[in-house]
Amino acid sequence: IKYPSPDGRFALRITQPKDDEYHPMVELIEKDSGKLILMLHDGSDTDLFDPSECVLVWSADSKRAAYGFRANPPGARVEERSALICFWNGSGFDKVFLPENLPSPRIKFPKGKEGNVKPYGGGVTPLRWLKSGELELSSEDMMLSRDDGKSYTGLLRFTISFDAQHKASVKTVGKTKTEVEE
Repeated sequence: IKYPSPDGRFALRITQPKDDEYHPMVELIEKDSGKLILMLHDGSDTDLFDPSECVLVWSADSKRAAYGFRANPPGARVEERSALICFWNGSGFDKVFLPENLPSPRIKFPKGKEGNVKPYGGGVTPLRWLKSGELELSSEDMMLSRDDGKSYTGLLRFTISFDAQHKASVKTVGKTKTEVEE
């Protein structure tokens, strides 16, 4: 049990089956009773999932949560980061999905090194809820340049706002920062 809500009422529970280390169940629970409130990741999901890479970010009033996770889809050689948003409806949490076309970083490669690149991961991670009710996220894109053998990671922060029906839309987008690893 991790990531308790600020009011102490809810938390994230990860259950790891003994016979299958790649398909854990991740649940939003009522902390005191252990009662299941919302299934976030079902053990039967087809993605290979790393429970050590999940995060749950709570709003100060414990009525909104952003669940972030990393998965390796079978057969894929890239890692994907994704997020799911949950809003309290008075008796439970409703899932809200992020918009499809989220901002992604534009990696800056040295001149002549941008042509022969291989993607190897990326996606979004929830960072924090702002007092305004908006959610700040980071978007990451990782590429390997075959020209110089270096890894390039583009990082971009942006915020999402929600209307009265919890429909999400991109509000602000920052600038890409590019990191280079030898």
